[in-house]
Amino acid sequence: MAKIAEFQEPLLGHTLEIEMIPLEEVKVIEIQRKPSQYHVKRLVESMRKLGFLVPVIGIRRNGRIVIIDGQHRYLAARELGIGEIPVIIVPEKLAFDLMELNVEKQMSLREKAYVALNVYRWWRDVDPEKKETDRELRDAVESIHYVTLGLAYEKAPKLFGSAYESILHRVDRWLDLPLTEALATREARAEMVLEVERLVREAVAKLQELGVNHPFLPRAVVSFASPIGRKRIIEESYEEVMRKLAENVRVLLEDPRRFLSFRFEEEPTV
Repeated sequence: MAKIAEFQEPLLGHTLEIEMIPLEEVKVIEIQRKPSQYHVKRLVESMRKLGFLVPVIGIRRNGRIVIIDGQHRYLAARELGIGEIPVIIVPEKLAFDLMELNVEKQMSLREKAYVALNVYRWWRDVDPEKKETDRELRDAVESIHYVTLGLAYEKAPKLFGSAYESILHRVDRWLDLPLTEALATREARAEMVLEVERLVREAVAKLQELGVNHPFLPRAVVSFASPIGRKRIIEESYEEVMRKLAENVRVLLEDPRRFLSFRFEEEPTV
């Protein structure tokens, strides 16, 4: 590694460094979305004409440089056989905010959940006694229900996440617990989502046998079984709501024909 310069970012005073980093010492952060081969090809053509002019942005982690912005430039450099690339190294605490701001398209729910979970775990590792309700964490995580969904997605990548988001957004509240303890509660909450998911998949299969087919059928089943409907103020706890949701889906499994009169835009009727 060849350090070129160190300077203070002019607005907030973050210390930044510019280094030339060998390509074999660089990796892309795990939660980046799948790269666009078309974009990589265009960058290769551009670099052949103009050179590698725009540094990537990275952080130091476990002796490596991890790219958080510039995945396509890195891949183009690798395709061109470039030995080292310029990297602007920023403090690790800025990594996840930068990832959310520097995206070419809106992140999917799964991507938001993974980012939120990684931010959460980073804070847990840095300061395990920090409470989940701490303002610093609340500023870093867009919505706490994304952390619960992230844990669920880790165990079930094909989770019908959007089917549960409306409910979780209203009932999955911030915990007044240190992050180490709070994470254990979040893992238990994710398991409740996965239990409902297993039941919803059974219900979807039975409804399809009855000839019901719709691209948003899992979401409709959850809506049908939801114990809170469209209520904005929910007094019940997360655990109470999810247990009742699971119970309602079990009732539907006993008599799936009850769903046949349900219109997808209606309130739940269980």
